[in-house]
Amino acid sequence: MPISQQLAKNSAIQIIGKFLATIFGVITLGILTRYMGAAGYGQLTTILTFTAIFAIVVDLGLTLTTVQMIAEPEADEKTLLGNLMSLRLVSSIIFLSLAPLAAIFFPYESIIVIGIAIGAFSYIFGTSSQMLIGIFQKRLIMDRAIAAELINRLVVLLGAALAPSFGLGLLGIMWLFVLGNGLNLVIILYFARQQIRFRLQWQTQIIKSIIKRSWPIGASIFFNLIYLRGDILFMSIFRSDAEIGLYGAAYKVVDVITVVPVMFMGLVLPILISYFVSKRSDDFKKLLQQTFDFFAIFSIPIIFGSIATGVPLLEMISGSEFRESGEVLAILGPAAVVVFFNSLFGHAIVAVHKQKPMVLAYFAVAIITVIGYLIYIPQYGMWAAAWWTLISEILIGLISFIVVWRVSSFLPQVGQLLRALIASLIMYFVLMVMPEIQVLLQILFGAAVYAAVLIMIGGPQPKDIFNLFAKAEIGQ
Repeated sequence: MPISQQLAKNSAIQIIGKFLATIFGVITLGILTRYMGAAGYGQLTTILTFTAIFAIVVDLGLTLTTVQMIAEPEADEKTLLGNLMSLRLVSSIIFLSLAPLAAIFFPYESIIVIGIAIGAFSYIFGTSSQMLIGIFQKRLIMDRAIAAELINRLVVLLGAALAPSFGLGLLGIMWLFVLGNGLNLVIILYFARQQIRFRLQWQTQIIKSIIKRSWPIGASIFFNLIYLRGDILFMSIFRSDAEIGLYGAAYKVVDVITVVPVMFMGLVLPILISYFVSKRSDDFKKLLQQTFDFFAIFSIPIIFGSIATGVPLLEMISGSEFRESGEVLAILGPAAVVVFFNSLFGHAIVAVHKQKPMVLAYFAVAIITVIGYLIYIPQYGMWAAAWWTLISEILIGLISFIVVWRVSSFLPQVGQLLRALIASLIMYFVLMVMPEIQVLLQILFGAAVYAAVLIMIGGPQPKDIFNLFAKAEIGQ
């Protein structure tokens, strides 16, 4: 099968898989928020956020470095993976064991500290699984990874559905995440070893080379996480569990949405690296443009859709107690859209080996955002957290774009973006004047209006979006 068809097939598989994972995630969110209430879900959000920060330190940039290194010509996959997995295992044991110890120094109840200790196990499994995704990305067989993720999500969903019957409390729900991520790792390992029989190795010279390559990525991701997750961290110090729960519910919707660009760029990154290494500048820029157009078409309506339907959507998912979550979503929705383009340019930076210059940029944005959190979150709570999340995403997006432009001379054509903006505005006004209906029907109707207007004003046909890269003669 030609590489372009393989890429189109894998894109379709990932879109379908992520759609199902999104459905599972939204249903799980609804079950947990209704079962735990705003305060209980706030405690869960604090646990997952606190542990996630240590999980990013564990990563050290190794997930993206794995994709980068094994995608390069003449890469010795077996040796690289053996050393990468060994380094990941060591870093997991060291850093994730520090998470519950660090939590002791925060004003948390004992149940949250214990939950963070349980969450450390979940993240050990989860981050180890992510390390192996590069194997499937390179070979364009992401159906294996998607299957593992869907099983993970389904296990957590079923466990959450049974939680009321079995009286599972906060800690019991945390063990559900451990079980789901553990199964995910077992399945991923099984499929990975079908492709390449690697074993754990520790070759000092290779480890040094990996760390040298990965630390700028790891540092950038860490600073990125500080301003993305620092909002909940500071809220856990200054605000109530209930408010964290309201904010966390809205943020979970954003998390579900922003899986799409990260997933998509994981598929595209090995090809971008191949183009850059082989000096195929025109193909490199063409692929960036195609992805830019796809992200514009997919994401722009989220801005207006979150404003028009945020409140009824969160009320439908989580109940009337979470009405304010829908109002917060009107701010976080645009931030999610910015994440699409940040993911594009952030992965492009990895492809062109310009991670080091970005470390300072991420650090500067992190400092600015943390200062904003410290000044405004104690007084304005989740509203300040949401606005500063949006501001920080815009700042880092502008910097990332400038770096990619200076290295590759890539300037995106904005025709499709403008068409998406026009179609989204028309969709928004239609939704505002139409009679009130059930929110899912409202979303479906809005999507139909958006698609129809987009096609009428010269946007791509549905088949063109589905087979985004099928027309490109892509090679590695």
